[in-house]
Amino acid sequence: MTPLDDLRLLRAFVQVAESGGISAAARVLGITQPTLSRRIQTLERALNAPLIQRDTHHMSLTQTGRTLLEESRDLLALADRITQRLASEQSNVQGHLRIVSVVDIGQWIIAPLLARFQAIYPQVTAELHLFNRPIRFVEEGFDCGFYVGEPLDKSLVMRPIRSMTRLLVAAPALFERYSTPLVPRDLASMPWLGVLQPHFEMRSRISLSCDDEERRILLKPSLLLDTVTALRQAALAGSGFTMLPDWMMKNDLVSGALVRVLPDWELQDVELCICYTAGHHLSGRLRAFIDFARDQIPIVIEEL
Repeated sequence: MTPLDDLRLLRAFVQVAESGGISAAARVLGITQPTLSRRIQTLERALNAPLIQRDTHHMSLTQTGRTLLEESRDLLALADRITQRLASEQSNVQGHLRIVSVVDIGQWIIAPLLARFQAIYPQVTAELHLFNRPIRFVEEGFDCGFYVGEPLDKSLVMRPIRSMTRLLVAAPALFERYSTPLVPRDLASMPWLGVLQPHFEMRSRISLSCDDEERRILLKPSLLLDTVTALRQAALAGSGFTMLPDWMMKNDLVSGALVRVLPDWELQDVELCICYTAGHHLSGRLRAFIDFARDQIPIVIEEL
């Protein structure tokens, strides 16, 4: 950053010009005369030109100083308008938000996200509904929602936030009872832990790829559970193998509590999205929350 980028220097110069001298300007700005003099000198060095002509009794501006004064007044007025507008918008971010999320994303990510959001916008209240069932978004009165993959309601605007890697994992204890699978067809002999809701892909089928080869595997679940968090707990207990998102189990992989199954084969990534109803006016609070979520959710995930 150059001194010209520092609005404090320009504001100091304008105040000196308008006050008629260093002493009067320093009193207005609430700083010492030496400090104000140093700021003017820094500005003059940046421009490589004198701004003020000084003698024992008078102070006047040079031609460069008069030009800078005119331009600085416009720039500072613009900066003040921007500051006032942003402060006004922030003070107007108030009201209530109805938010819906798939259960695990809501518990692990959106709940702490809301705490951070309300620390900045304390005038916003919110309610967070957690469902793994299909949602009638408009009829149920939600302002926005968080989905993984495509929602069933195609009328929603989807804004991507983060791509999520999913891995097949199991506890090491599982391989004490079953042979380690070497190819995708070996998975059929192992107990699969799937999601209960039939509209989720991971109930009874998975798609794997390795280089240019793709395999679609049908599985018969030995256990169906309602949330991915519950699947993780069952996998840790050695009940079977399952599919988990990278952010949920990264510590488990590091500790060895879970290990990858068929590590050469990959699952397709899915997108975490925030959605809202198309064609509706976005309130200040909803627009602020959407922007905040897209910026902060990757940070929240990295901190898990």
